[in-house]
Amino acid sequence: MTDDQLPRSEATGARPTARVLIVDDEESIRRLVSKWTDISGYEVKAASSAEAALLMMHAWTADIIVCDIRMPRYSGVWLIEHLRTLYPTTAIIISTGYGEVDPSLLMRAKITGYLAKPYDRETLMAALDQAMEARKPDEPPLH
Repeated sequence: MTDDQLPRSEATGARPTARVLIVDDEESIRRLVSKWTDISGYEVKAASSAEAALLMMHAWTADIIVCDIRMPRYSGVWLIEHLRTLYPTTAIIISTGYGEVDPSLLMRAKITGYLAKPYDRETLMAALDQAMEARKPDEPPLH
């Protein structure tokens, strides 16, 4: 039985409940990453743009955001700058299919993780687990 076929209780392991927002302009990536995240025990929502993600955060504050860097209109960098101002404790994992990311962005925006596309479910789960561990032990989920 593959992980995609496991009942949620068997697929989740001991992961804490956390809200994850997937931000990517490519629908196929949003759906696949959302599915992987959901069957692993996280609450998940997805947004197709930086603007939609920011609006969603006002109503449904995520603990972790997996954000594509290159998107039409407003980039992931634009979104990250706004998130850092409005939601400083939200963990941010960036994803890109365009090579290296500026190291100064990683430091300045306190990026928790980096995913180079294409990535697999295990790589995503490791990044999400690392993001949860990076949160302070006394810091509850944001919701």
